[in-house]
Amino acid sequence: MTKSKGSTTPPFVRPYAPSWVDRVLEELDRLPGPAWLAFLALGAVGVVVQLAIQFSSGDYQPGSFLPLHIWTMASYAYLLAMIFYLDKAAASAAKAFRPVLRTAHPESPSDAPMMSFDELRYQMTTLPPGPALWAAVLGALGLGLAPLLVIGRTLTAALVMFDLPTQPLPMTAALIHIILTQAVAGVLIFHTVHQLRLIHHVYLHHADINLYRLPPLYAFSIPTAMTAGGLLVYNYIFFAVSPFLRQQPVGQALGVFFSLIAIITFVWPLWGAHRRLVQEKKKLLQKSSARFEATVARLHDGLDRKRLSGMDELNKALGSLELEQAALRRIPTWPWEPGTVRGVTVAVVLPIILWLIQTLLEKMLA
Repeated sequence: MTKSKGSTTPPFVRPYAPSWVDRVLEELDRLPGPAWLAFLALGAVGVVVQLAIQFSSGDYQPGSFLPLHIWTMASYAYLLAMIFYLDKAAASAAKAFRPVLRTAHPESPSDAPMMSFDELRYQMTTLPPGPALWAAVLGALGLGLAPLLVIGRTLTAALVMFDLPTQPLPMTAALIHIILTQAVAGVLIFHTVHQLRLIHHVYLHHADINLYRLPPLYAFSIPTAMTAGGLLVYNYIFFAVSPFLRQQPVGQALGVFFSLIAIITFVWPLWGAHRRLVQEKKKLLQKSSARFEATVARLHDGLDRKRLSGMDELNKALGSLELEQAALRRIPTWPWEPGTVRGVTVAVVLPIILWLIQTLLEKMLA
């Protein structure tokens, strides 16, 4: 890359190459039509191929487990779509955040070096290749193979339990599909940690905090909310197609666990911004209180000396300082719009309320 004539900004150099999943998503994005259609088609291909292989054995009996089978076969496309749309949201958030991005000096000289806008956007939307590959491998091994080795259950017994064929070909196809799906799940986990840690870091060390310029600071609450929402939707779909799990203590515990994880993914990356906003608010309130104290001292001095000239100006000054302090106290210190947090709250709480109502009705009608 060469610098353009008269330019004072050096050209952006990528800190690392794109990962394999970024290259796959880039190719999918180049396909004609909207991106969601490409992911829908990708999931449909997985379902058709797997069902065709399973029906070929002659002993496939989907029965009541068919919705679970379809979701299991298509969920890898959902996981890829989550990564894709979270990257899109992060790119838009980086652009909205740009007015408050600190590029002159980091918050502390001991912290990481300065971060340009191009670097921020690239790191927000691109995974480093090495860790992304390891995440896929660990996801395939830890999330794909480990569940098949649960105590007292062989792969054949697990397939029979879920009405899946046990012939060699469909069994092998199911195993490969599970491993590939969980490899993508491993990448999604790494993607979530990578993106949310970066948001936390940027808020702590690369944001100009100004209580009177809050909208840019709300930018990254959108991808964090989408991350929480995406995890919740995956969780709810899984339980919707697995009604038997809703009655099991293990299934209920998993539901609560994933809801907590979703809440953490929304709140934790924004915690650094919250702390800095609280500090800035305290600083401004202290300055305003000091001015109020000085103005009151001048008022008292004038009264003691019986010099009443200028009292009207002092009274107006005190009133203005009171208005300033009241306005400062009303400024929120969490970097999100009220509608964003309401949406996440509804997404977490509403399904739980509906489940409790359904459970209560079932017990009353039993």
